[in-house]
Amino acid sequence: MGLKNLSSIKNFFETDYMLEPIFFVYYLLFIYTSYLIKLDGSRNNILLNSQNNNITISYKLMNIQSAENCKEFSETICQLPENEESKFWRWFSGIIDGDGCFDIRLDPVNNKKVLKQIRIKLHNRDIRILTRIQNYLHIGRIRADKNKPYSIYIVSTEENMRYILGNINGQIRLKVPSYKEACTLYKIKFYEAQYAIALYDPYFSGLVDTKGSIMLNYAGNRIECNLEFQSNKYTSMLNFDNTVLESKPRIVKREKLSNSGNRRGQKLTFISFKFQNVNNMLFLYDYFMHNRLYCDMKFYRVTKIKSFIEIRKYKNSPEDSVEQKIYWNFLIDWFKYDNPLWYKEPCIRDKAKILRVKR
Repeated sequence: MGLKNLSSIKNFFETDYMLEPIFFVYYLLFIYTSYLIKLDGSRNNILLNSQNNNITISYKLMNIQSAENCKEFSETICQLPENEESKFWRWFSGIIDGDGCFDIRLDPVNNKKVLKQIRIKLHNRDIRILTRIQNYLHIGRIRADKNKPYSIYIVSTEENMRYILGNINGQIRLKVPSYKEACTLYKIKFYEAQYAIALYDPYFSGLVDTKGSIMLNYAGNRIECNLEFQSNKYTSMLNFDNTVLESKPRIVKREKLSNSGNRRGQKLTFISFKFQNVNNMLFLYDYFMHNRLYCDMKFYRVTKIKSFIEIRKYKNSPEDSVEQKIYWNFLIDWFKYDNPLWYKEPCIRDKAKILRVKR
């Protein structure tokens, strides 16, 4: 494909993102000509320079539109695709805010505070999250708890902890006090994060991987995504109104007794963010296809959203009809995956009682 055919490239590449074809063009030009791509001072042209050629290609030729002038797409969708490294660190920041810990202790030798470890503790069912982190970063170790079904990812060397602190700066929203103190210990300037989580930001998937749930609401005949935290000034500032396309969560605060740690038995206030509208389901599916979950059970449930949308109308079909059997086979599959206590789910238990009475 020669440079003279460049104007036809825009008709050749079609993707789900408005700006992805631009990067395909850049890539092909680079491979084909081995040119160094630079933007000129006017920002109206791309200069392709080599030993033999000096070619100027107008932005108009490549049919580039700015997010401000684009009429064919929603302004919120017109974003530059993130590279994999940026996506990882945003997701990782959500994991840290969910189940991470900056272990700061007083050193008995010099009587000064030190960052002992950075840890992430998860149930063994979710160990894939920890192995993904370790395989991506090539640092840290994973230790299994001998007495409980949990595993811990641990980073303890100063060099590696400094590396992590630097890469998540500006992304930590919930573990702010301990993270900020860790930055101070390493003389790293702390950057505050934006609490309005942007569209398709992977940070949200990191939180769902650790503190979220993908659940089927049988009474409402819908699949929901919920996040719950202890209410404080940081969790109360979280804003997911524009994170999932066309979806805004319902925010609920309630009091309940703590069942863990030193606060066991105390009445605490919790805040929940609930994506529980029927119309949210397809947009949740779309978000998690862009930012997949690494908790296997949650991701499996996300992948079932589209098929559930197709069969949810069968819920009230006549008893013993083919449609009713299709619906209940879906429910059994949903609850059974990676859940040894699936048969104790209320709707499954009630259905079993009805069948026993009929027999």
